[in-house]
Amino acid sequence: MRSRLSPATVMIGLVLAGLLAGAVLIQMAISRPWLALAFTADDSGIIHVTPASGVDGSAIVSGPIAAIRGSDGRRVAIEAGDLIEEPDTLATYAEMRRFFARQSMLEGVVSGRSVSIETAGARPAQQTTLAPARMRPISDLPAAFWVQMLVGLASFLIGGWVWALRRSDTAARLFALASLGILVFTFPAALYSTRELAIDGDLFRALSVMNHGGALLFGAAMIALLLRYPRPLVPARWLWAPFALFGAWWLGDSLQVFDGPPAGSHLPTMLEMLGIFFAAAGQYWRSRGDPAARAVVRWFGLSVAVGAGAFVFTVIAPSLVGLTPGLPQGYAFAFFLLIHIGMAIGVARYRLFDLDRWAFRILFYMTGAALLIAVDAALISWIALERAPAFGLALVMVGFLYLPLRDIIARKLFRRDGEIEASFQDILAIALAEGEVERMDRWRGLLDRVFQPLKIVAGQAVEASTVIEDGAALAIPATGPLPPLRLEHAMHGRRLFGSREQARASELCAMLSQAIASRFAHEQGAAEERQRITSDMHDNIGVQLLGALHSRDPVRKDELIRDTLADLREIINNSAGERLTLAELMADLRVEIADLLSSVGIGLVWQVDTQAELPPQAVAAMRSILREAVGNALRHAEATTVGIRLGDVASGLVLMVADDGNGFDPETAPAGNGLRNMRSRATALHGTMTVSRGAAMGMRGTVIEVRFPREGVAA
Repeated sequence: MRSRLSPATVMIGLVLAGLLAGAVLIQMAISRPWLALAFTADDSGIIHVTPASGVDGSAIVSGPIAAIRGSDGRRVAIEAGDLIEEPDTLATYAEMRRFFARQSMLEGVVSGRSVSIETAGARPAQQTTLAPARMRPISDLPAAFWVQMLVGLASFLIGGWVWALRRSDTAARLFALASLGILVFTFPAALYSTRELAIDGDLFRALSVMNHGGALLFGAAMIALLLRYPRPLVPARWLWAPFALFGAWWLGDSLQVFDGPPAGSHLPTMLEMLGIFFAAAGQYWRSRGDPAARAVVRWFGLSVAVGAGAFVFTVIAPSLVGLTPGLPQGYAFAFFLLIHIGMAIGVARYRLFDLDRWAFRILFYMTGAALLIAVDAALISWIALERAPAFGLALVMVGFLYLPLRDIIARKLFRRDGEIEASFQDILAIALAEGEVERMDRWRGLLDRVFQPLKIVAGQAVEASTVIEDGAALAIPATGPLPPLRLEHAMHGRRLFGSREQARASELCAMLSQAIASRFAHEQGAAEERQRITSDMHDNIGVQLLGALHSRDPVRKDELIRDTLADLREIINNSAGERLTLAELMADLRVEIADLLSSVGIGLVWQVDTQAELPPQAVAAMRSILREAVGNALRHAEATTVGIRLGDVASGLVLMVADDGNGFDPETAPAGNGLRNMRSRATALHGTMTVSRGAAMGMRGTVIEVRFPREGVAA
């Protein structure tokens, strides 16, 4: 049974292989004779020499250099062409062969025990003799060497990472092959393009062939990748065609069967670029109606346009027309790393839903930079402005003309942020809708108007708004009583959901949740207020009207009715705001309860022993409990005496109401509104209430006992 290595194991192996290749490259770069000199050519082709960085140059004769002479007496004149970075820039193979032969001669001279530097123009010729070091210090390797090596190594590891995660996927394999191509063409270029003066011609030619092969391998793999991903354009059996075509072209160039490097090296590179663009265009057409695939294609196209396009137009195109490249090749290779990072994001489908906006931003930043450079160059060449004023004027022109245009296009492509504020009235309408059906219809309508999805269906429970399925859908969480939803294919299927849509949905859900919570809180407050009024009217108004009904004294009856009206106003206005001591409250209630009981011939036993202070809510609760308890005894107990006792205990206060009536069984008797109201008021004071049959205060009948802590009273 074949064992399948884990992605981590594969990546460790690839990292080790990449580091080994880098170590070999560095060893080859430093194991060369070193003169500690820097050779440069001016515009007229005259060679100048300066000491290498960090080297004392006092022993070096200043002036242009004519030739170098070895310890064996062999003299080789130095030409400007000896310093070119890339031999592919030569026009013919004959020039390339001469170049490699001269490299061999120069390398043979500097490999001797000593080297004489002959100054041009002096009579007699001045010479400075140096003893070449056997190895080049690693600190002397220029930045271009490290840039190229890191580009190749990073690209190789990026491709390996994608392949390690998806080894059975054709797209991942092709991408990994393209990654290998970058390493194959950057490593040789890093070695020969940063040489001090010369390396062996045969080695140079082998490195150049490898460099060209790696570049064509990269292009062929990219074409094959775009022919199959994200949508198949051709059958899988045709994927070998780019490799066969450009492999044969590379073999012909290596055997020098063409007219020269322009046809053997540069032309296939340009054709590969065209092939990549045409394949990307085919993918764009093929992916219509599939936002996820189209997002990948847009990102691929942007990556290739920015990276490979910049390399072609800064290095390849100038060589085709006989001009000097505008950027050293070593630094231009960094463009390929941009391509590779972009392609890796697309193949790995990392945050696929945000690729549209990333592509837009990068494209317009690049366009702005290109416009700035173009306007600056036009002002310098056409109006003959100095560099500083020209750049400043170009910056102003691009800022005032291009940036507003970019914002207009961005608003056309992407929805404006103001839509959330504009939908606040819709949020209120949803929260205030009557019934769940109407509320759900309005919520769906708002989501449809803001995001314009193809479908809105029932979704799975999620904690927050979440982009799912690489941006093809947006999960909306349950909001208040509204169930979770799933939005599919934004903007009628033309776009993917992204982080901006996710943030917008989260804010809409938050606003709706707050609005619904506010409505429910209002309704709950109104219900509680109605319950309070009902309880107060039952406990207070009912008892007082009952006393007035049983009173035989007209004057007393009128007083009770007036008190009832005053309490009714108090209940409606909730104005029980005075702070009373328990003694004051109980004194008022003793007069009221004694008159009520005496009017029907019932005696009263009254015992109060506390001076605690009561806040307004406790005053109202205590009054209501006592009135309701006495009212129950008056209506149901057929008692002759009612006892009331209030006192301090270790745990707080205890209020007891007892009678000598018939009593009842609290376990079997139905609980009415009175008992429920009394229990709720006791609970509001953080206390408890018990109802039992027994003896208390010298009476046997019903006993109601309410206990509550002092902090409950003082709260």
